[in-house]
Amino acid sequence: MNKSILILTFSLFTFFSFSQITVTNSDLMIVGDEFYLGKDDNPSIILGTPGGNKAWNFSFLNAIEQDTISIVSPSVTPHAISYPGADLCMVEQQDGWGGPTTNYTYMKKDNTGLYILGENDVVLPTQTMFVPFPLNYGSTYVDGPTAANDEIYYGWQLDWYFPDTLAPLFTGGTCHTIDSALVSASITNTFDVDGWGTATMPDGNDYDALRVMVEQDYTYTVQIYCTDTLTGTGSGWFPGGGDSDLTNEIHFVSNHPDIRYSLVTLKMDSTYVESAAFLNGSALSSVNTIESNSFNVYPIPSSYDITIETNILSDNNQYGLFDLNGKLVKENNFYQSAQINLSNLAKGTYLLKIHDEKGYVNKKVIVK
Repeated sequence: MNKSILILTFSLFTFFSFSQITVTNSDLMIVGDEFYLGKDDNPSIILGTPGGNKAWNFSFLNAIEQDTISIVSPSVTPHAISYPGADLCMVEQQDGWGGPTTNYTYMKKDNTGLYILGENDVVLPTQTMFVPFPLNYGSTYVDGPTAANDEIYYGWQLDWYFPDTLAPLFTGGTCHTIDSALVSASITNTFDVDGWGTATMPDGNDYDALRVMVEQDYTYTVQIYCTDTLTGTGSGWFPGGGDSDLTNEIHFVSNHPDIRYSLVTLKMDSTYVESAAFLNGSALSSVNTIESNSFNVYPIPSSYDITIETNILSDNNQYGLFDLNGKLVKENNFYQSAQINLSNLAKGTYLLKIHDEKGYVNKKVIVK
């Protein structure tokens, strides 16, 4: 693969030290989040070395394509009944060759990790880890092997991979046709946090970040059902082989209060970066997202109350406070400022969504 190579600068500055951070379950994906995810299919990147105090420059990434991702309550989605254990649903709006499509990924989040339960109406037999918690520099997690859904193939797909001419080979000559194939798979995910530093994004903002190397091992075995068309006595299931498919991604994640998705995700092809997906524009955004500095929210964290102040004077200013399950716990209208009483709320993390006439902004609120 011929690529022009632009080396990301991983510099150790003796005059400045970045912060080592920890990313926990409250730092990623809360109901109400919305993101623009840009995709660069030809990023000129090779990776530097692992370690601390790094500077990762992603300012040159170019959004050739863009998807919209929303984090919603599963209860408002079409396949909710199939996922009683889900507390999040990632809704991805994509523009494909056949027009816009919508994909629903159902998830469960707790203090140990964010887990995928299935996509659309396909429920995984065992949950698989999407992100482990907590993430710290030097930590390694292995999830699996967990079972994936079995797939049965027949018809033209079967004929393409296993034509009847192979039946004598698999069965030692006892069978003459192949009727179906059963593919059973398991998935093992390995997460290695091998770097920390700061990431510069295309919008010019810098964020403290961890680099997480993710390897997925998709191992599968094939059983084929062959028929003895002469006597019928030799028919049955026979081993059809198997293989292991390794995929690699690199995620840059932050605990910044306005960042609850991977800053950048690099898909790897051998030692090259094949594509880059990245937060494009505001980290928490929609078509009408407003500037986060339009509103001041303090103190955070707080035990008793928080104050909202704005320089946008309007009777249409409104706030809504949501818990991590997406339940609205407080809301009200205000003109220039508002005070929210937190004394009756449980300790934890909440999402504050503030609206004005032009759009909205999200703030993370911690009740201690």
